[in-house]
Amino acid sequence: MESYWVTQLGRFRNVVSQVVHDFHSRGARRGTKARQQELIQAVLDFGKMKYQLYKTEVTIVDETELVFRFRETTRAVKRALALLERQGLAERTDLPRLWKLNVEDLDPHRT
Repeated sequence: MESYWVTQLGRFRNVVSQVVHDFHSRGARRGTKARQQELIQAVLDFGKMKYQLYKTEVTIVDETELVFRFRETTRAVKRALALLERQGLAERTDLPRLWKLNVEDLDPHRT
């Protein structure tokens, strides 16, 4: 009889741990999307700042600089730049880790 309750308790523990794991996973994904959107906006803001400062036709950003500046992983920065590329706001350059941002059209102070 005792082994029956031990088995049932083990099953119950497995179910609860699975529910807790699923709950944390779902919340982490939601937080990741929001964090990714914040990073994308930060990259665009940084590009706009560089554009306003230097007033060049081409705004180049370095992945490594963005990683250090925003204290993010290289993977997160690459993912953000790839999403911007899909939106037509960033382009890869021939040089590794360098990206061209198309922020000229986003600048409200454009002359």
